[in-house]
Amino acid sequence: MRKTYKCSNIKFCMEDENQRRTWEYLQGITRKDGSYGKILSDAFVAVLDGQMRVGTGKAVSDVDSAILPEQDTDILEKMLDRILESKFHEILQELQKVLSEQISNSFSEYVSAVHSDEEKLIEKTNADGMEQMQEPELSEDMMAFAFAMGG
Repeated sequence: MRKTYKCSNIKFCMEDENQRRTWEYLQGITRKDGSYGKILSDAFVAVLDGQMRVGTGKAVSDVDSAILPEQDTDILEKMLDRILESKFHEILQELQKVLSEQISNSFSEYVSAVHSDEEKLIEKTNADGMEQMQEPELSEDMMAFAFAMGG
């Protein structure tokens, strides 16, 4: 008996997290994992059956949920690996961003402190220079005054 297939063209929005992750997962499957149609239909049916059981108040038995075909277990394991890897990369990028901001802030504070210390040193040097210039002028004025008084 020959199987009948129907084709469906699916587009995934890359800005939607779930759609992007689904697309990435599908790109990584191999012939060994099964076809897109088989994997998607198994996932849809599993989710929809689970929702219907919850909706009707029927509990999912531990036996039903504990016994998964080996292929389904492998697929779930791959999905979890990809999700964890994706989360790891997100966390790593966030950590890099925070560290970059902290380093940048520390450099800014350091540069501003060095600049402030430099300005104080220049002001002190200028003030010392002014005092040194004023001392000879003052002594010349004193001498001129002394000659005027004495002479």
